Amino acid sequence: MSRGPLFGGAPILLVAIAGIIVLFSLLPVLYLVAREGLDFDTVRRFLHSPSTRTLTIDTIELVIAVTITTTVIGVVLATIVSSTDLPGRRFWTVMFTLPLGVPAFVSSYTWVALSFEYAPQSRVLYSFPGVLLVLSLSLYPYVYLPTVAALRGLDASHEAVARSLGRSRFSAYMQVSLPLLRRPISGGALIIALHVVAEYGAIQLLRYQTLTTSIVQRALYLGAADAARALSLVLLALALIILASDYLLLRAAVVPIRIGAGVAAPMTPWRLGFLRWPLLLFSAGFSALSLGAPLFGMLRGLQEIVFQSNQVDWNELWLAARVTILYAFSGAVVCSFLALFVSLLITRYPSRLSIVLERLAWISHSLPGVIVALALIYFTARHLHPVYQTSAILIAGYAILYLPVAIGPQRAGLSQAQASLEHVAQTLGAGSFGTFLRVTLPLALPGILAGAMLVALNISKELTMTLLMRPTGVHTLATRLWSTTDGEVLDFRVAAPYALTLVLLTAAPTWLLVRMSLEPERR
Repeated sequence: MSRGPLFGGAPILLVAIAGIIVLFSLLPVLYLVAREGLDFDTVRRFLHSPSTRTLTIDTIELVIAVTITTTVIGVVLATIVSSTDLPGRRFWTVMFTLPLGVPAFVSSYTWVALSFEYAPQSRVLYSFPGVLLVLSLSLYPYVYLPTVAALRGLDASHEAVARSLGRSRFSAYMQVSLPLLRRPISGGALIIALHVVAEYGAIQLLRYQTLTTSIVQRALYLGAADAARALSLVLLALALIILASDYLLLRAAVVPIRIGAGVAAPMTPWRLGFLRWPLLLFSAGFSALSLGAPLFGMLRGLQEIVFQSNQVDWNELWLAARVTILYAFSGAVVCSFLALFVSLLITRYPSRLSIVLERLAWISHSLPGVIVALALIYFTARHLHPVYQTSAILIAGYAILYLPVAIGPQRAGLSQAQASLEHVAQTLGAGSFGTFLRVTLPLALPGILAGAMLVALNISKELTMTLLMRPTGVHTLATRLWSTTDGEVLDFRVAAPYALTLVLLTAAPTWLLVRMSLEPERR
């Protein structure tokens, strides 16, 4: 593999492969802007309509509110379990992470079910505060998890220096430690912001209108393709603004440095004193709200259908679970393999090109699954008809959607494999490929596996793209659950077995992800 002088000294072949992968992930964007038949006058009219402005403002407000709320929740909870002497810290560390395994639309379904049963006259759940509550309780682990991992690997010497200069413990944490957490916090916040931008199922169940719900309604139910495309262009612009904001934030991020030689000094937990009991009650109450309420709603529905009506089709349930596992595993393998080329380029050969490629990979992740599905359906129907509406093209759609989800953990894993070790192996006669297999891959494997599990978790929960692209007669747990709603009327009893099975299925990768992320190796 020859090296070229361009692109930070990266091998030309690696640059080419990474570039092709990222360009493939931009296929939905090409569908939006370059498909023939686009009526620009119609698009311009939709862009200037009052309804578009209202949808855009409502979406922006929801994205900002959910991102800020989840960031505060995630950082506060991470600080409690990592920096205090709260009793049962390991237990609460896991409990605060488990909502990651509950799909947002499943959480919405359970909250709606509980609302119908215990407060049928209330409309709070279907308002902005209700949507904010449900989404925040579902998405905060994306900030919480990396923040806990970063706090556990943080060098306590930074705070010790600040304390020696007269700072209080709280002041030292806020002014010294917290700025060092900007990278993991902003990474989680970026995922949440783009997730809210593209979320359909959870928001639709709560009867709230955003750009994405309107796009899906116009594309699937109203037959208004130009209107859907116009709103998608607005959504794309919003995603680009979010990505640019995240990049500018990271440019100003403080990079942690090691003070002195040897391993990082461990953090000394804050002594809570009389505050430990109120914090214990807070922890229990928050877990009951974020995890207990969805589980209670699902168990109530399951109890009614199993013990009272006995209407569970166990064979149908098992088939849906098996298909979900197959798609999650296949998609995670394919997505992780493709992401590895991009991650290697970004980590080993940082340059402006690698930064651009990383940002571009996030664009399609911010689009609704329905747009990715329509793009792939359009191109396969015209140019690759043998794979039209097959599992193979659905796996390709998963790879487009979740490519950046795999890149993040892979970057962290590859950073653990120091380049100096690769240079030593090469001086001993190992080739580039041999060095990668024997040195880089074993050291980076935890990060690669963490990325694969995160992708599998997301695929298990994916709804809109799977609904459109699955082969005829094939169902996942998510599509079976949604088929009880038809987007409007929810049969809570019939939906409960699929919802609970989906949560149990996602519990395994969630648990493994927790174990790998929250036990960083100290160096």
